[in-house]
Amino acid sequence: MAKQKLRKYELIYLVQPEATDEEREKVATRVQNALEGFDAKVLKTEDWGKRKLAYEIQKHNKAYYTYMVYVAAPGATAEVERVLRMMDPCVRFQHIKLEEGLDPDAEYAPEAPTPAGTSSVGSSRRLDDDDDQDDDDDEEATDA
Repeated sequence: MAKQKLRKYELIYLVQPEATDEEREKVATRVQNALEGFDAKVLKTEDWGKRKLAYEIQKHNKAYYTYMVYVAAPGATAEVERVLRMMDPCVRFQHIKLEEGLDPDAEYAPEAPTPAGTSSVGSSRRLDDDDDQDDDDDEEATDA
């Protein structure tokens, strides 16, 4: 029988701002145990701390953010989501599939942590001042 291909996932979950360190650790432990049940390999875990929410969730304006990247079989996400739904301190979570069809026999090294204050999520290219100036020059050339 062929081995099932693995997928690389990103998970972000939010915990209530009133949650104690013990409660946040309990949520993290339950997620870790659910992943271990599927022989998942956690590549990165980052605690982003307490942040202001873009909009109110369950009458909360802030929440503790936790970010994870892991490699697992496709069924692992359903179990992790089931665990997070049962945990009262967890107010929101989101899974994103990053890659699929990964070789189960390959070694997956943990990812390097990002520097404090930066995030690998949602990064975008910024235009330099020179790029803006070049665009203006192109417009002037077409007008002439």
